[in-house]
Amino acid sequence: MISHESLWQFGDKIWQHEQARQICLLMQDQYHIDPNLLLLAILMEHEQMFLDGERFTTLRKAKDEWEQRMVGPYRQLRKLAKTSLPEESYRQMLEVELVMEKRSQRLMVKALQHLRVEQEGDNLTACLQAHDLNPGDLPSELLGQLSELFDLASQAINQPALRAVP
Repeated sequence: MISHESLWQFGDKIWQHEQARQICLLMQDQYHIDPNLLLLAILMEHEQMFLDGERFTTLRKAKDEWEQRMVGPYRQLRKLAKTSLPEESYRQMLEVELVMEKRSQRLMVKALQHLRVEQEGDNLTACLQAHDLNPGDLPSELLGQLSELFDLASQAINQPALRAVP
């Protein structure tokens, strides 16, 4: 089973790849797909664990209230403060946001522990369905980039950690 710590470490490794980070942020900004849920979908696929769209919706809902009440407003505040704060203060805000993100991941992993996992499936499609999207709703170039992101996961999992996890 996936632990919140293994998800955090995996996300940290993926986030170090500029292209992966860009794709996750694009999915967040344009399609409102939470990078943490996308990363969980990728890690689960690597672990041969699959969910359908309904179960991914359960994972999304497990952290949505927390993110709407806390993470989203804090992220907006951090973005507004970027130009008016000293660099060190801004970095401290980023660290707080990372703690909040870690809480989001814990909520998803806790919900995952109560779901029946399949041995076959398509986590990307299921993750998109949890956000009321289908693969056909996305540009083909973006689908290709998402497939590359899933492939990158295998490489990232086999790499040693490059920095300590906060």
